[in-house]
Amino acid sequence: MRLQPQLLSDGAFAPYGEVIEHAGDAPRRPMAVPFDAPRADVRFGMTVNRLPHVDEPVIHVDLLERHPHSPQTFIPLGGVTRSLVVVACSTPDGALDLSTLRAFICAPNQGVVYRLAVWHYAFTSIDSHTEVAVILGRTHQGDDTEYTRLQVPVEVMLQEVRRAQE
Repeated sequence: MRLQPQLLSDGAFAPYGEVIEHAGDAPRRPMAVPFDAPRADVRFGMTVNRLPHVDEPVIHVDLLERHPHSPQTFIPLGGVTRSLVVVACSTPDGALDLSTLRAFICAPNQGVVYRLAVWHYAFTSIDSHTEVAVILGRTHQGDDTEYTRLQVPVEVMLQEVRRAQE
């Protein structure tokens, strides 16, 4: 399977979460998803992660993760790099719904909030090293992150994305 990433937009990303960016003329844009946790024992924390950039024309996605008790938020910190986001919905029993797998390119001023239990690949910098603030709720019961490995890696094609940068 091959994926051609599309530009991140509110409408296209809505099944997976929210786009973090200021849109429109309003002085504020409230976000609904970032702290939506159904369990009382979820405690939110924040880390700052330094991301190396990936300079490959094709990224092979073989491992996805999800957080069954909390959304996860990625906020770029002053960088000028675009990022790759690969996401998929869960089936009712929590498995990966491969038919919903999509790839998006975030502009430098965009972040994302993954909805509760959305499968996702590592948030990936594609232009240069960058830093992101990451907000995630945890129960500290050993069940905060689940992983699934794809039998056949998905190829995310970045050639056109890279050409657009030149």
